[in-house]
Amino acid sequence: MKKLSIFLVSLLTLLNVQSLFGWGPVGHDVVAAIAEQNLNKKAKKELNKLLEGRSIVYYSSWMDGLQNSPYWTAGYNQTKTWHYANVDKGYTYQTMTKNEKGDVVQALTTLTDELTNNYENLTDSMRQDYVKMIVHMVGDLHCPMHAGKLSDLGGNRVKVKWFGRQTNLHSVWDSKIVESARSWSYSEWCDQLDRTSKEYKESVMCGTYEEWFVETVEGAARIYDYVEALGENPNLSYQFVYDFSPLLEDRLLVGGYRLAYVLNTIFGGR
Repeated sequence: MKKLSIFLVSLLTLLNVQSLFGWGPVGHDVVAAIAEQNLNKKAKKELNKLLEGRSIVYYSSWMDGLQNSPYWTAGYNQTKTWHYANVDKGYTYQTMTKNEKGDVVQALTTLTDELTNNYENLTDSMRQDYVKMIVHMVGDLHCPMHAGKLSDLGGNRVKVKWFGRQTNLHSVWDSKIVESARSWSYSEWCDQLDRTSKEYKESVMCGTYEEWFVETVEGAARIYDYVEALGENPNLSYQFVYDFSPLLEDRLLVGGYRLAYVLNTIFGGR
């Protein structure tokens, strides 16, 4: 327990102003719903017990709402940088200087290890919170602008218009593109996306958090190149949605499958 307390105190020390939101509520719900449909029986049973009957969809945006809860003053305000990992142009996640306060890859690795190898020493409250965080952060791990540049705070300083209204590139990928691409509920997104073959699922439901984040970095680079080619403060609208809907759908679907993989690995054999 002392070791765990030291871990929380040393890792959770943040005062970062970067937006902490990844997908908006719909995007996070989609990732969690796809994952829930792909949980094995054992994992589903264990999670249902641990979360006291609540689904992982119910908690998919829990981590974004921490600042409005008693947790915010009880230590979890320190999780702010756990939603992203900045990678500047010309760098990779491996070569980029790491945020000393932690990032999404480091936090996921640590919490997964705690639930896998230190489960018996955790309280039920810790187990619940770690699961809620993993559910959310796997979504963030697959959100392109959460691998954005440190120099512009993950796109927060990149001014763009969205259908004529001023915003920034990070906000576009948090929720605006999801809302504009389809007027679907999260369950409709889930039903329409989760129609792939068993072979495809198996091909993406493997690997490490760091390996998965490489794909997110590549997606972010594509978005930056596209927007920069349009000039200063471009107006993004239908063409942008059309051009990046395949990337959007891939990130939501693959994020869901990989979340299922993580939870099946942790709880499926317990």
